[in-house]
Amino acid sequence: MTGMRFFGWTMGLGLVWVLAVNQGEVYSSPIKQSQSTPSRISAVIFNQPPLSSRGAPGNRQGGGTRDGRNCTALDIKERLTALVPAVESEPKMSHVWGLTVSASPTLWFYVPYQAKDIQGAELELWDETSREQRNYKQIYQRTFTVKETPGAIALSLPSTVKLEPDKNYHWYLSLNINCQGDNESINVNGWIQRVKFQHTPSVNRQQVILYAQKGIWYDALTQLAQLRRRNPQSKTLMQDWQKLLGDVGLKEIANKPIVSCCMAGGRR
Repeated sequence: MTGMRFFGWTMGLGLVWVLAVNQGEVYSSPIKQSQSTPSRISAVIFNQPPLSSRGAPGNRQGGGTRDGRNCTALDIKERLTALVPAVESEPKMSHVWGLTVSASPTLWFYVPYQAKDIQGAELELWDETSREQRNYKQIYQRTFTVKETPGAIALSLPSTVKLEPDKNYHWYLSLNINCQGDNESINVNGWIQRVKFQHTPSVNRQQVILYAQKGIWYDALTQLAQLRRRNPQSKTLMQDWQKLLGDVGLKEIANKPIVSCCMAGGRR
């Protein structure tokens, strides 16, 4: 399954490379180094960084093709969704990607399915080992059991996995759904790039505002989720959460609960 999936997204990315004029980074503009709080900004406002011509083709929402088979678990309106910005381009293609300042960041997903219907899950991370030859290698794989969905879940990379600055990484999340005895695979995939940015390790609302203003998606979302967990009754933090997700077209997920995720299985 991994080989077919790798082949599929490589073809999609190859199309972008053929069409591209510049073979630059996914993120094409430098981030101004600053720890100061943005002046006159007291609300979370996400500024989408510019996408270079190279692109980052992915799939923010997953849905299975059941070939006419009935599947009660999938008979719902909601779909597996990666909580990541998606940028549409011409020709029609979705670029699913975001920036991080963390060496071992956290990825977020909305899982609409009942935990009892999820037979297993797998997270993979591939890195771009050679930009010129467009070679990739798998640097992380983890299988796990989902416990408390539906809800938004966080999957943190272990400290043994370190993203290098200015390098592109492609992640995949796959869920195996029980469909009356048969397994249906539901997948999403996207990209993450670590950028150099002088920042403080503290978790506070002003840091979230700064990350959002600078377009650093993964850290803005993760820190805001941490603040919400510490202060579940805060209306301000709930409004920030709704605004941040709404800024990237995920308003419908903003009111979903954040749930504990998983029991780890095998990994490498």
